[in-house]
Amino acid sequence: MTTTIDTPALPSSVRPRRRLRVLLVDDARAERELYCTHLRGAGYDVQVATDGLEAIACAVVRRPDAIVIDVGAARPDTWEVTRRLKAAAATREIPIIAMSGREPLQAVERARAAGCAACLAGPFTPEDLRAELDRQLGQYRPRPRRRGRAGRI
Repeated sequence: MTTTIDTPALPSSVRPRRRLRVLLVDDARAERELYCTHLRGAGYDVQVATDGLEAIACAVVRRPDAIVIDVGAARPDTWEVTRRLKAAAATREIPIIAMSGREPLQAVERARAAGCAACLAGPFTPEDLRAELDRQLGQYRPRPRRRGRAGRI
């Protein structure tokens, strides 16, 4: 004999929320692993790309809640990737955080001109990155994901 029990649906305030998705773009393996490990430990769902073209494709398909991109990323450069993502309707609203270990003043100016929401320049820690992500995502409400065409880039 099988017994089924009807359980009421949990109210939306009690339902577990999905983990926020972050696309991490860095061509340096050691730094990528460091940031990825730290962000996953902080509860983020981290996706990884190693260059700009992979980042654009991943952003269009997976629609992350935020993108963190290293200024040294190649093919195409960080600023071109940012401009393309900001020009596309599917990815326009995603906050992009640039990371620069050198030339901090120039990087901040170029990040602002390209459309980045923030730029971490100079020496910074994984905790600084997480704090900036928390700040950016607190201002950003993910839109519902749509099925179908993601848009052209």
